[in-house]
Amino acid sequence: MSSRSSFIVVGAGVIGCSLADELSRRGHAVALIDAGEAASGTSAATFAWINANSKSPDEYRQLNYLGLQAHERASALGARWFHQTGMLQVAASGDEASQLERNVSNAALPAYGARMLTRSEVLELEPGIDPDVVVAGAVYPREGWLDVPTMCASLLEHSIARGAQYFPFEKVVGLDGSIVRTVAADGTERSHTANAVIIAAGNGTPSIARSAGLDFPLIDPEGNADAAGSPGASVGIISSTGPVAFGPRHFVRATGIAVRPARNGGVTFADHPTGGMWGINDPEIWSVPNLLLERVRRLYPSLREASTESVSLGKRVLPEDGLTIADWIDPANRIYAIGTHSGVTLSAHLATVVADEVTGGGRHESLERFALHRFNSAATHGVKAPAR
Repeated sequence: MSSRSSFIVVGAGVIGCSLADELSRRGHAVALIDAGEAASGTSAATFAWINANSKSPDEYRQLNYLGLQAHERASALGARWFHQTGMLQVAASGDEASQLERNVSNAALPAYGARMLTRSEVLELEPGIDPDVVVAGAVYPREGWLDVPTMCASLLEHSIARGAQYFPFEKVVGLDGSIVRTVAADGTERSHTANAVIIAAGNGTPSIARSAGLDFPLIDPEGNADAAGSPGASVGIISSTGPVAFGPRHFVRATGIAVRPARNGGVTFADHPTGGMWGINDPEIWSVPNLLLERVRRLYPSLREASTESVSLGKRVLPEDGLTIADWIDPANRIYAIGTHSGVTLSAHLATVVADEVTGGGRHESLERFALHRFNSAATHGVKAPAR
């Protein structure tokens, strides 16, 4: 007879909701805790690009490719949140076209389907683009974007229907082994207990780990330099217009701008290098939406009358080496943690392989490169901190 284990998942973003769904689907008792509402943290301020494009090292690219494939499988089973439009990249010069050729040649796998496009092919696929800004292009047909709110709401609903408990607006203030202490918005204190705890709280993960005397190596989300002088995590800024009559068919990238369809029938746009130039508290960051909207209008003349209706700011979740972390941070007390900038792409795959690992099924080979021991030469990450 199989035993019924209990799990606490901290963080109701794309990874936490995916884990709650997977663990409850396997028949385990789950409590999902979040300081706000589901998908209200970093998951609410993501461009939601599903891809394994231009990522290194090879193990990280392969991990993201597995994530893309997991979303494809979910779609085949009826999930409604992965919009596999394909990604089209536009080159405005010969130098940019040469760079695209190099990128296509280094695409994840031959099955990824990346290929170069002529100018006429770009305009056939995206007739709304200004012909004057197109020299050539490339298409990545298996890429697309994720409707994060729909995904999290659906997975949460499925989890609760199977008996999972959901505790929104409860901030974790302490972690003692498998006991998680929280404070609700009204000041109510509560203790949750389980056989294992999985922390998927984005930039909140280090402080939760520290409450148990543990270290989790994310770059400082407040954007402050660390002891070695490395900069903090940069800001992500995502903007959307109101509904438009004629917008992009694909997820489209050009120099200085990325644009895709939005949930409301408008377009969503971003450019991380531009948005990341300012700190989240710098008033100048609010100049970014208008700057990027002008780039959208130059790329798509039909959007000249479009206006920005919503802007989301978020802090990128970045492990110290830029790669994903998925590992036990305290095996003795069965505390597991996940930290990644690629949470949207990886969520479906991580839910499966992490659920395997925490339920005793062993560690998946795709996670071997992403264990905590890679940081051991610099610090005592993942082990109890010495008494002070």
